[in-house]
Amino acid sequence: MTRKLAIRLSLLSSIIYIALTILYFTSVISKFNHSDSPSAGAGLGMLLAFLIPHYFMLLIAVIFNIVISLIKFTKNYLIIINIILYIIAGALGFILGFILIISIIFQIIFLIIAYNK
Repeated sequence: MTRKLAIRLSLLSSIIYIALTILYFTSVISKFNHSDSPSAGAGLGMLLAFLIPHYFMLLIAVIFNIVISLIKFTKNYLIIINIILYIIAGALGFILGFILIISIIFQIIFLIIAYNK
């Protein structure tokens, strides 16, 4: 596995993770819209309050990953910065559960492989 391939696999897993969470939130929001309970909207607000910092850091990491995959010469310090961004995103998502962390772990593993190449 080459360095660029590992970086692009990390980017691909990030994009898949973002697409799956968008699908999840569209289904959750549609269920909350059809609910008669006023507490359903408050629950969605709390969920988004916890998830917004996680997704903000994940978006920064994905943008940085795109930049790394497009430049011609990838330096090790760029990969380390990207790993740190994914670790911060994983720490912010750890509040909500282990499912969020699994995706971050795969992205970090791919970046560690890219760093070692």
